[in-house]
Amino acid sequence: MAYKKGESGNLKGRPKGVKNKVTTSQKEMFDAMMKGKMQHVSEALDILIEQDLEKFLKAYTNLLPYFMPKQSETELKINEPIKPPSWFKNDRPT
Repeated sequence: MAYKKGESGNLKGRPKGVKNKVTTSQKEMFDAMMKGKMQHVSEALDILIEQDLEKFLKAYTNLLPYFMPKQSETELKINEPIKPPSWFKNDRPT
């Protein structure tokens, strides 16, 4: 029996938008580990930036996913013709 896209046979499955339990627990564990250590991380990054800018940038970018949500690309399609706003006047002579 084939299911349509977006359907499954498991009606009690994880609802859309709910985070995975493992991902949530990993984030909580990381947050607990980092609690109180941010001053040390900041000091280490300050030392690293003075010693080796390339290593600093690598360390900094490796830490970003833990503090910022992952960005995803979204395509926007507008199915209406583009026209200037009603308040826009074209005073140029043609």
